[in-house]
Amino acid sequence: MSASTAASDETRHTLLLSVDFEDWHQLVRRRVGVSGWEVAGPALRRQTAVLLELLDRLAARATFFILGMSARAHPDLLGEIAARGHEIGCHGDRHQPVHRQTPSEFAADLRAARETIERLTGHSPAGYRAPAFSITGESQWAFQVLADEGFAYDASQHDTPRIRDTVRADEPAPHPMHLSGDSILWEFPVAVWRTARARIPVGGASYWAVLPRRLVLRGLRQAGPLAGLYLHPHELDPEPLRALLPEGASTAQRAHAAARAAQRNMARRAATDTLRAIAGSFELIPYGEAHARLSGAATSP
Repeated sequence: MSASTAASDETRHTLLLSVDFEDWHQLVRRRVGVSGWEVAGPALRRQTAVLLELLDRLAARATFFILGMSARAHPDLLGEIAARGHEIGCHGDRHQPVHRQTPSEFAADLRAARETIERLTGHSPAGYRAPAFSITGESQWAFQVLADEGFAYDASQHDTPRIRDTVRADEPAPHPMHLSGDSILWEFPVAVWRTARARIPVGGASYWAVLPRRLVLRGLRQAGPLAGLYLHPHELDPEPLRALLPEGASTAQRAHAAARAAQRNMARRAATDTLRAIAGSFELIPYGEAHARLSGAATSP
């Protein structure tokens, strides 16, 4: 019996909550190709405050997978996150898809993000999530790089049709991956409801926007023990998202940014109430706490 199976009865009502900590304004400005995109956006501070207050009210703790460039733009926010009892993880440094990097480039990106996180918090992150779940079938070498760089667990596997060539976990529960050199990296997949006819992602706020809430809750009950959830700060923003582009932005760039904002605002309208409903039905804990439980069970005699 695997450690994940042995722990399933004890943890079947527990889900893993995470936040991909990104500055939406940075990312959307870079995506549309305007100059000065690195400048901090105006909303992440507000979004983080609202998110932390909500998690306090729900008595929920989360893993914040920190993007290095966003942490450098908002250095004081990491201390507030850690002070509220949340785990600090790593989301890479510049939000570059893993499958577009070489192994050495990926290792350098990890080190840059980790240096930022350690400098701002005094702690080294144990867990990692790839930007946009971008560890694909052709870039599975990334798991070995993560282990070599000292990470204890990964949370990048997501069985969803929206991600091309995504790595799909053989089992939905958390499990250890045995890599070369006797290294072990634990994997924590995102929640997916596996029915007889389809696999339905239920772990992220973008899916909560299009699924009835009762189906989200039903799917999470069927997703298996310690299934993963993820949010972004902008998905809980009480104010509508608007990309603030420089005066010289083209009409095409403004149209592209407006389309991205409209897409994200759809998820934003559903995320808070759905998270409240989930917290009312499940215990929500950080990934690191689950890793401590399972890795300890796996190594105990």
